Amino acid sequence: MARPVEAGALRRAVLRANTRLLLTGVMLFQFTGMLLLAIRSDSFDLQAVTFAVALPLVTWLTVKLYSKFWPIDRALLILTLMLCSISLVTLKDIARSSVTPQTQAVYMLAGLIAMAVGIEFMRHVRAWDRWAVPLMVVTFLMVASPLIVGSWVNGAKAWLKFGSGDGALTVQPSEFGKISLIFVLASQLSNRPRFRKCLPALLFAAALCGLLLVQRDLGALLIYFLTTVMMFYAATSNLPVTLAGLGMGAGGAVAAYHLFPYVANRIELFKNPWSDPLNLGYQIIQALIAIGSGGMFGMGLGLGYPRNIPLYHSDFIFAAICEDFGLVFALAMLGLYVLILMRGASVAMNARTSFHALVAFGVVALVASQTFIIVGGNIKLIPLTGVTLPFISAGGSSMVSMMGAMGMLLGVSSLNADDEAEDLRRLEWREGAL
Repeated sequence: MARPVEAGALRRAVLRANTRLLLTGVMLFQFTGMLLLAIRSDSFDLQAVTFAVALPLVTWLTVKLYSKFWPIDRALLILTLMLCSISLVTLKDIARSSVTPQTQAVYMLAGLIAMAVGIEFMRHVRAWDRWAVPLMVVTFLMVASPLIVGSWVNGAKAWLKFGSGDGALTVQPSEFGKISLIFVLASQLSNRPRFRKCLPALLFAAALCGLLLVQRDLGALLIYFLTTVMMFYAATSNLPVTLAGLGMGAGGAVAAYHLFPYVANRIELFKNPWSDPLNLGYQIIQALIAIGSGGMFGMGLGLGYPRNIPLYHSDFIFAAICEDFGLVFALAMLGLYVLILMRGASVAMNARTSFHALVAFGVVALVASQTFIIVGGNIKLIPLTGVTLPFISAGGSSMVSMMGAMGMLLGVSSLNADDEAEDLRRLEWREGAL
């Protein structure tokens, strides 16, 4: 019978072999997808060929270097890179105007840097309680800044614009506020505190939701609310207060329906988008047509008409993927999200401190809620709100913030691996002593 130390080494070897196979599959998808885009027309697309070579190389180097520096969950990293690859292949096929594959590739490289920062931050931060109050103040000011100097984009005043013309850089502070929210809630809710000790963090989350309501950023508001509720219940197991919070959220939604016309319009269009098919209902109608046109196996890269959908590169990229790749591929892509959530939940359950467990669970809750909101809106399961599909939609703020959040999750996984290795060393020492 194998000793525990030998069994642990064997298990790690098997996992590494499995992740190598997964990495090979991701690189093959990247190469074949870009190569197909390069030869789909009479004119040879040199950019697609460059991506066909560079994308697998960058993916391999990222997994190799990250695994060398930190004992991270390789499967989580590879699955995240697969979703980023779907983003780049899709945008190379459908993107026009200011949304270009080069721009998205730059955002992804910045996201990889943010991921590395997230890993290092989680591995080295110790006195997390001291960070909470300063982070609350900075985050509140950051999320509130668009109300003072922001710009209206797609009906929401949630953006900061730097520069002018086509080269202007737009930043959405609420995207980065998600990371701060997870950290603050984890630091304040760890070690199962009593409700009065949770109150400052909950009031902080409520204040952020109020700011987002004034900015008309309903999608971010819903994500903040759901993430807060799920983290509170995971930390306290206090079902009455959790249900009360959900009830207050439902009551707030009803009040917003009666007080804010733009909220009422969203609900009415959800019930019947054909009431205004050429104006307010045009987006969701075109998205449903695109999903239906794709069928089971899609129309093929470059053969669909996803650009008929407004915001096809961001809010409605799921509908565009359904039209080009088909329902089978779209369901498989959602399966990738499920695998990420499962691995993330495993990381949370294996964490040795409640703070790290809550950080990992917060990232899982963030990815789950944001994916459900945008996919549900695209298929008319819930009222449509403007959020991005994590790791896939075009946009720098979303890509960098979500990659940074995934870095925090990978950082917790690396701490778990360190703890497991330390346990095995102690067990080996005991066996040697015996």
